[in-house]
Amino acid sequence: MPLFRLSHIPSATLALALFALASSNGHSQLPATPHIPPKAEPKSTTAAIRAFLAMHCIDCHGADVQKGELRLDELALDFTKAETRETWQAVKERVEAGTMPPAKKPRPAKTEKDVLANWVQDGLAASERARFKTEGRVTLRRLNRTEYDNTLRDLLGVPVDVKELLPADALSHGFDNIGEALSISSVQMNRYLEAAELALNAAVARTAKHEPQTKSFSLAEGRGASNIGKHWHKRPEDGATVVFTSATFPSTQIDTFRAWARGRYTVKLTGYAYQSQTAVPFALYYGNFARGGDTRLQGYHEFTPGKPTSIAVELDLDPGDSLQTLPFGLKGFNAYKKDNPDLPEQYTGRGFALISAEVTGPEFTEWPSRGHKLLFGDLPLKPPGKTVVPPKGKGPNPKSGPLLDIVSANPEADAAKLLPQFLSTAFRRPVTKEQAEPYIKLFSDELKNGANFREAMLAAAAAGLCSPDFLYLREKPGLLDDHALATRLSYFLWRTMPDEELVQLANAGKLKQPAILRQQTERLLNHRNARRFTTDFTDAWLDLRNIDFTTPDRQLYPEYDALLQDSLLQETRSFFDEVLKQNLPSRTFLASDFSMLNGRLAQHYGVPGVEGLAIRRVPLPKGSVRGGLLTQGSVLKVSANGTNTSPVVRGVYVLERFMGIIPPPPPPGVPAVEPDIRGAKTLRELLAKHRSVETCAGCHRLIDPPGFALESFDVIGGWRDNFRAIPVQPKGPPLKVNGENVRYRNGPPVDASGQLTDGRSFQNFDEFRKILLADPDRFARCLIEKLIAFGTGREAGPADQIEISKIIASSAMGGHKFRDLIHAIIQSETFRTK
Repeated sequence: MPLFRLSHIPSATLALALFALASSNGHSQLPATPHIPPKAEPKSTTAAIRAFLAMHCIDCHGADVQKGELRLDELALDFTKAETRETWQAVKERVEAGTMPPAKKPRPAKTEKDVLANWVQDGLAASERARFKTEGRVTLRRLNRTEYDNTLRDLLGVPVDVKELLPADALSHGFDNIGEALSISSVQMNRYLEAAELALNAAVARTAKHEPQTKSFSLAEGRGASNIGKHWHKRPEDGATVVFTSATFPSTQIDTFRAWARGRYTVKLTGYAYQSQTAVPFALYYGNFARGGDTRLQGYHEFTPGKPTSIAVELDLDPGDSLQTLPFGLKGFNAYKKDNPDLPEQYTGRGFALISAEVTGPEFTEWPSRGHKLLFGDLPLKPPGKTVVPPKGKGPNPKSGPLLDIVSANPEADAAKLLPQFLSTAFRRPVTKEQAEPYIKLFSDELKNGANFREAMLAAAAAGLCSPDFLYLREKPGLLDDHALATRLSYFLWRTMPDEELVQLANAGKLKQPAILRQQTERLLNHRNARRFTTDFTDAWLDLRNIDFTTPDRQLYPEYDALLQDSLLQETRSFFDEVLKQNLPSRTFLASDFSMLNGRLAQHYGVPGVEGLAIRRVPLPKGSVRGGLLTQGSVLKVSANGTNTSPVVRGVYVLERFMGIIPPPPPPGVPAVEPDIRGAKTLRELLAKHRSVETCAGCHRLIDPPGFALESFDVIGGWRDNFRAIPVQPKGPPLKVNGENVRYRNGPPVDASGQLTDGRSFQNFDEFRKILLADPDRFARCLIEKLIAFGTGREAGPADQIEISKIIASSAMGGHKFRDLIHAIIQSETFRTK
């Protein structure tokens, strides 16, 4: 029997047709509604605003001069039009930040600025609330590709990965789940159809359930045997294969292992560090190692000296997948080096000794899969007739076996019973007979066109997985019903569809009860799936998804490697988890007396007494500059620009992510300030010249100081007193770091001082951090706004500030404890409202 594929219709046409079909079930998008303007302001208030503009703004933004193409003398004193609202919002932000009026102009008193800020805030909030009554707070939004991938996995219970099939999602201030930024196209619909077909084919039962097997493999087998005595050494004492170099040639793939079926496998690696006083780390890769194949890094591990130790991991493998162990930090024996001994067994340096790779699997938690049971219930299965091998790259690997046929005595009746059940689970709410009817009709049409029962059911299921009810989070204006609340809560903390317990509570109408909602929030936060929340939120808030965007120059930063980068990511995510788990004050994100370190990170940061690759909580030495996110290498790397640091890039990063200030974009046509890696000038010197341009000065007074505060940290988060420079002609003896010659030289000294727009100054990073800590409410507000954006799919607006202020007021006494903030957000009207 052929694999399920709707290939007889052009894919883009079919995708749009399925979308239209699914939209016809009574859940079309809400119609546009007329805007209700806020009430008119008292004349005394408007007079005060006009007076403020005349005193501080009209000289630069009036009839004669419009700097930045902004004119305020004719700006309406209301908030009925979107363009006017955006202008007033920008005016408020710039006045509050101190970039308007310019520094050389008289400064408005705080009371004057407060009048303007409060008036704009109230006007924007009233306008938003009026729109919310009819349109709802959150724009109808679709699942982003991460959520879609997670949902397919959890709905069908199969370890398929469809994320890379889908186009990247648009970002809004770092977040990829904001409704207004998530458009959809025919290309995406075509990809959704491909993803649905792939996942459904993987979920359907096959000819046999593979019973788990245990097999042992060695590096010295297959093609690896030719490396023994030439590149590698095989020890007769225990059969271990010893590798002395971290080079990728010869390949350390375990050549004779190929996964024999799709499923989850347990891989146990046994070995030790050879001729070494310290542990030897190694990376474990898995996947298809053929040219163009998909390989992935599972993680980093280490073998210790002495007796052999074993490391066990679980991997989801496809048929034919293999393994590779790549040792790290070995620069020893190489058969092509003239200064090495002739044979590897004569080499006396450190080595990585692998005795065996024991593989057990595939292991199934359920069979048939959850998706099969959901779609076909307990209908009998039978072996298929003629098997048609799918085209290369289409559908599951044929080694998994052909799909079984499902026996149905009454196909129409079975479909009428089973499809509504499948759709209710997929759509995350009960589905009525009328809503299921288009899919049942599609099933009937497929039967009439010659499809068998299985193929027709899969076609209807694919239509459901391309439906707006699956792709979009459907919510009605006002307070969310229990099913919509369950969906929002689950996608916030688990990044996937609600599980059975949430669905049962929603069906019973109990989830909206505050005590039960709090209990479920705790349950979700304590579950392993909450790791998705940690990863996705830190990716968005801290921009960790771009850790690979730049590769530091190897001459300037020879200590940087893939193991360090992996450790940097683990540090930040484990730190986030620790603050969440222990319910620590939110100020801990700014300053802490501990960090989450392993030996590699401790060496990088200069923290003594830490060994091994395991990440754990480590108290920081007294007086250490470390502690808090702004001192962590992952944050410092993603906020760096290229192979050097930029106070502008880092300044914007700190303002947006830690202070809640969105700086305006640079004027068009203004060139970027590029770092000088030769070390002739610092960026501070280059920026001083840049600020002489009048159109640049105001914003750079806001942006540059936070960036200057981080100048003592280099591109990869190391501490520096001087910039590194690549000399044109090196002079004097070579500079040594950790006993190794390096090609860079010490450049100009670092100056980490600055002055904020409110006049407060600092001489170094520690003094700047104290300024941040002096206003815990500001950081708490910023963090709450980021969580609201991530949790609801809409960035916090003026109408949300009343709820946010309530949360801040109620949590201030406890120091805005992080876990408590999440609970308060979920209990808030902002979170529980469409």
